[in-house]
Order: sequence, then structure tokens, then C-alpha cells
Amino acid sequence: MTTPINRFKQTLVRLWRKARGYWQAWRSLPALRQRIASAQPRRIVLGAANTDYAGWVATDIPAFDITKPAHWARLVAPESVDNLLAEHVCEHLTLAQNQAAFALAYRYLKTGGRLRIAVPDGFRRDTVYLEKVRPPADGHQLLWNYQTLREALQGAGFRVELLEYCDEEGVFHSHPYDEAEGFIKRCSRYDRREQFRYGDVFYTSLIVDALK
Repeated sequence: MTTPINRFKQTLVRLWRKARGYWQAWRSLPALRQRIASAQPRRIVLGAANTDYAGWVATDIPAFDITKPAHWARLVAPESVDNLLAEHVCEHLTLAQNQAAFALAYRYLKTGGRLRIAVPDGFRRDTVYLEKVRPPADGHQLLWNYQTLREALQGAGFRVELLEYCDEEGVFHSHPYDEAEGFIKRCSRYDRREQFRYGDVFYTSLIVDALK
């Protein structure tokens, strides 16, 4: 049985871990700024977690919260970024948070810059897949489809290219794209990897390029 003392101890542990995370993020900021400044082309992975790609600078919270203007301003200059990559990040934010992040991404990308996004696809018809991705599963806030994601990105000023997506009838579409502009792990190209398989259902993502 959980006692009040144990609950208090658990709360203290959570607070200590959170404080330690913010302290470590603050200490890492100078090095992160330097890595971004020296990157040519300047390519940044947003919400990277353990992702680490050659030629890209990995970022994540708490050092870089993509919804906060101050976090962008302390790391990069406006119109200085060539590429941004967000794989399975945007479904963890609310619509308002996504709108803020998209507007900031547009501001900090160069003209001709690219934001590549991959999220779970709400128009996919597989029930097993949808059970895995529908909010609140895995902390998801939104279940995007190509229409809602395109509309949100266009609202920030982007021109949108659809790369992989299901249409309203659940039919899957895939168009060629250059992985050098942003590698997406959870996509149809890697269907055969067992870690992306749920029974007879293979994993696909809604993938779009947002161009400034």
C-alpha cells in the first residue's frame, strides 16, 4: 500500500529528476549553440530523443522547447536554418502548440528551407494501428491526417508537399523523396523491419515537407 510518506518521497524524486534535467540542459546550451552555428548546411532534428544522424544537430526538451520563442532565439538566428526534421513529435503537442512551433520554424528557416514532418496517420484504416496511435496512447495529443496537417502548416505560411499519406478512403500514397533532406525511420520504405510490425499490420507514417 502506498503511504503518504511514500507518495511524498516519490514526489521529491520526480522534482529532483526534473530539476537535474533542467540543470543539465542549461549547462549544455553553449555547446549546443556552437554545434548549430558551425553546422553547414544547418540541419536540426527537433524532439530528437536518442536520434543522432550524421550532419544533423540533435535537439530536445528541456534544452530546446520548439513551442517557445525564447528557446529558438537563444540557439539560432532568424532565416538561418536549412532543414528541420520532426519525426513523431507533433502528435505529442496540442493544436495551439503546433501552430506556435510551425510559425517559429517558418521564421527561422531560410527562404527555400524545409521542415520535414512525420506523424501517425489518422486516415489509415487499420484498427490495430489506430489503437496504437490514437490519443491518449503514448502521450499523444492529436491524430493528424494529411488535410489537418497541411492546413496547419499552410496557416504558418508554408507550401506543403505530401510524401506519404493515406487519403480519405484509406488508400496509401507514396511519392519519391530524398532521405538526405530528412531521414524518416517509421515509413513504408522500412515496412519489413519487425519492430514496426503489429501482427499483420506494418507501420507507415503521414510524411510531409513544409517548404518556405
